[in-house]
Amino acid sequence: MHTKMSCSRFTRAIVLLAMLLAPGLQALGQTQQSPAPGLSQRLSGLLQPKQDQLLEPEQAFRLRVTAKTPTVLTAELIPADGYYLYKNRIHFTLEKSPGVAIVAVKLPLGKSKKDLTFGTTEVYLQPVQAEIMLDRQANASRASSVRLAASYQGCHEKTGVCYPPVHTELTLALPPVR
Repeated sequence: MHTKMSCSRFTRAIVLLAMLLAPGLQALGQTQQSPAPGLSQRLSGLLQPKQDQLLEPEQAFRLRVTAKTPTVLTAELIPADGYYLYKNRIHFTLEKSPGVAIVAVKLPLGKSKKDLTFGTTEVYLQPVQAEIMLDRQANASRASSVRLAASYQGCHEKTGVCYPPVHTELTLALPPVR
């Protein structure tokens, strides 16, 4: 008998709950037919990528480096659409490359930007080429490769989200010194 009463109370509670929710469910159905986004549209928006969805750092900021001459490397830094790189956050060093040193890095002028974190600074909204001048000492003129370490930092323009500095290392073949 106790079980029958519990089931009966449970059934009544479900029926009562359905009656209370019915007007709200009907209104929800009407909302979906209106021009305003309905529940199903909002839920599908959660599952689909958004236009402002942030990219992974290696997609947001790409780096290509080539040896232009025996003593000049060209590094192309490519921010994705809607992203920018800080000029003063671009750095290059050589790792485990005895007898070869970086003597200068040339970067073009950037666009001036008022940044909440760094104040007025130069940024690159488009791909930029850095020229890295090398000094190859006499004993290193036969060096066939160098290990270049690069670091750079940038942000997503629309959201203002800034990425931590990206650090990457590449081994590059060097043309022989003549």
